[in-house]
Amino acid sequence: MSAQTLVNHPNHQSLDTCLESLILEVDALISSYLASVDELYKGQRNIAEQAARYHLDTPGQKVRARLCLLACQKLNVNHHDMLILSAVAELMHNASLIHDDIQDRDDIRRGRETVWKKFGTDIAICAGDLLISAAYGMLANLSDSKALPSLISKLSSRTASVINGQCHDIEYKQYPSNSLDVYLDIAKAKSGALLSLPIELALIASGNKQFLDVAVQATQAFAVGYQMVDDLNDIAKDATNHAGAKSLNIVFVLADAGIKSSVNESTALANQYLSEAIRLAKQLPYEIGELLVDYAVRLQGQIVHVIEQ
Repeated sequence: MSAQTLVNHPNHQSLDTCLESLILEVDALISSYLASVDELYKGQRNIAEQAARYHLDTPGQKVRARLCLLACQKLNVNHHDMLILSAVAELMHNASLIHDDIQDRDDIRRGRETVWKKFGTDIAICAGDLLISAAYGMLANLSDSKALPSLISKLSSRTASVINGQCHDIEYKQYPSNSLDVYLDIAKAKSGALLSLPIELALIASGNKQFLDVAVQATQAFAVGYQMVDDLNDIAKDATNHAGAKSLNIVFVLADAGIKSSVNESTALANQYLSEAIRLAKQLPYEIGELLVDYAVRLQGQIVHVIEQ
């Protein structure tokens, strides 16, 4: 399961086609900002910037940027600020991927060596930190300065949530738990925080803070459902390590808790959370949750595919 299988789904090709030109503008904005940072070194070699660009040169499907772009468009956020907020969401996500790969010791991402594998752990840490720094720095160029305090606060709180979730994930591998609550907390913190961020930024920038709670609930439900579908796809791979370093996989969490039909129960739970994500996303104003609904529907289709395998 990957973001690519969501974005390329025919049901929302029309939505994605409309966003493609904007995605290119977001990419250009990020590249321009990193170049401006590089100029501070006055000709000196900036290996952290090179490592960050290496990671960004093989992009994912920009799900978070798409969520932010669509929300900003429908909420009438001005074009300049829309691009900045979408770039911020993408930068934070990619920083988390670089750091996750270090901690998980993953060698490959998006078809080639991870940043730490190519540049070393120390440089990879710096590259991830650079992207986080860039996210905060780009906010300084926002045209609506009145919204800045709330936007910075939200960015900080979501970053802290991801860090907390990653710490709990690391602790789980050392001290495994069969608690469903622990699993849910980690999924919501690690994935939900950076999925809610793009929509939350759009809501804050447009003066629609009253919908923040619904946005968080919708994206957290989606994040849990996404993680469960991912786990169902990864049963065979995770089973290899199950006797050793425990993989945080919902099927094994439920099995260790004594549930015999853990695959069926995991499937039911995934459907339940994705249905809840759809219901909540439809409550967001001006259909800003339209892409989230499409992605959730696509994931439910993936569940059927997993069962048939």
